[in-house]
Amino acid sequence: MARDWYRTLQDFFTIRRLWLFPLLAGFFWFLTLTILLVRWLAIGRPQYPGQVNPWVPFISDIAAHQFKPVFIVGCAATGIAFFGTVCAVHHVRYSPKFYGLTNDALWRRIMSSIAEIAGLAAAVTLINLSIFDTDDAHVRHRHLLMGTFGGLFVSAVATTAVWWDQIWGPTVFVGLRKWCLFNTFLVLCQFGCGLAFVILMYEGHYKSSGILEWCLTYMGSLWLSSFVGYIMFREGERPRIENEPERQPLLV
Repeated sequence: MARDWYRTLQDFFTIRRLWLFPLLAGFFWFLTLTILLVRWLAIGRPQYPGQVNPWVPFISDIAAHQFKPVFIVGCAATGIAFFGTVCAVHHVRYSPKFYGLTNDALWRRIMSSIAEIAGLAAAVTLINLSIFDTDDAHVRHRHLLMGTFGGLFVSAVATTAVWWDQIWGPTVFVGLRKWCLFNTFLVLCQFGCGLAFVILMYEGHYKSSGILEWCLTYMGSLWLSSFVGYIMFREGERPRIENEPERQPLLV
């Protein structure tokens, strides 16, 4: 019985299905944000106790007072899928069944490990962030929020550095460069949006910072989903290098 379950899981989590992790991560996060936002709009855009932004509440304000179970489940699902995404993206780079870059530079392998560790830290802090809300544990919630952002930032930068050679390097796999460029563009947009959010929030421009927070988080769901292109676009076929002639069948 145990062997049957193992075979079932092994068959499901093949390299052909790893693209499900980024797809689910982006979907779960988008759905969680949308449920909170639509609920807030549907009940007349109320202001919550302790809400410093009178125009647009921060995500934590809504999650602490309404639909908290939805926020916890959404963050848990997103966190697990996100960690799976990070592992999958770095696994396909070195797997002989996919890109097979086994002769990669040592510093890239180190950065790959850092990205996975930071991804795990971000996933764990995100789940705890949803449990310790800003209303009941304000200080702890803020620390967890900074931990989540820090883990995401380190993981995103490390992953971008690892795959940077596929943007400018001489060896580029067919169809991969556009996804690396798109993903890097989203990382830069999130960095700029996040920096503007922090500056505006601490300067007291709460309306603008509130809007930026929602834009930043929705952009995050798109960033997560963009990793599908790293894994799915060939559906597990042998990677082919640009300008490499396709193999012709041998005449028998």
